[in-house]
Amino acid sequence: MAIYRQLHTTFWKDRRVGEWNKEQKLFFLYLLSNDHTTQCGVYEFNKRYAKFELDVSSKEIDELIDFLVSEGRIVFNEKTEELMIINWLKYNSSRSPKVAAVIDKELREIKTLEFEEEVIRKCKEYGYPIKTEKPKENTISIGYRYSIDTISQPTPASTPTPSPTPASATTAEIEKPLAVVNAYELYQEVFGILNSINTQDIGEWIKDIGEDLVCEAFRRAALEQKGYAYAKGIMKQWESRNIKTMEDVFADDVRHQNQINYKKQKPVRKEVLPDWASDEYDYKKVEAAKRKEREIHGKLPEISLDDPLPL
Repeated sequence: MAIYRQLHTTFWKDRRVGEWNKEQKLFFLYLLSNDHTTQCGVYEFNKRYAKFELDVSSKEIDELIDFLVSEGRIVFNEKTEELMIINWLKYNSSRSPKVAAVIDKELREIKTLEFEEEVIRKCKEYGYPIKTEKPKENTISIGYRYSIDTISQPTPASTPTPSPTPASATTAEIEKPLAVVNAYELYQEVFGILNSINTQDIGEWIKDIGEDLVCEAFRRAALEQKGYAYAKGIMKQWESRNIKTMEDVFADDVRHQNQINYKKQKPVRKEVLPDWASDEYDYKKVEAAKRKEREIHGKLPEISLDDPLPL
């Protein structure tokens, strides 16, 4: 049992949390910080303790649980009285072997099959060096599937219809998932832990320019060893140029490269230097010639306008 639990400061900047009432906020903070919490984010939730510690009724506890389930923040199994905090592993990410050992131990205590499966999957996704490979055989299924990323990965507006599967295809080929790049997962691979503010920001960029371009901006920032702000700068440039597809991106790259090549090939104006700036300019010779010329002009007779002209 941990003595301290960390809370991200972005919790208070989450727009959805900002719309909750004070009882809902307090209850969620209680779920994140009570002394029954675990390193893996799954623990037995005792309503009797919660009633006493929060000074609320059983009905209010049930209503608050139902609210947070509907908000996609927790999942609760009535049979085992186990509660899972969605995205707990994301916001408490650690690659410490000591933390992994604690999670391996806690996995043996989880009673809900779906919870155990999600913990194992997310630990592998976020790089926790756990040793557990698959759930225990004695866990209890709650009979439905859910997504641990309800908040961080919004469901697409439409799902493409899968193409017909050939009769000769094997079962492994049918069940093999497509390699789809997810902007939220790529963010965490490139920049680290994803907070709620950037989650919402990424969602807006996906709506504006599409997920392919968002992922491409992340890749380019990674190649330059830059952060998320650099990727946003790339996306802002694309948006200002009305670039919406990868074909547009490639065309823009070609145009940019052509501009660079043109500047390299453009003739440079050559300035003509005056004689005195030349290395071969002999100042003494020039001055001597000027003196001689002045002496010659000085020896010429002066002619007055009053003198008669010679015939």
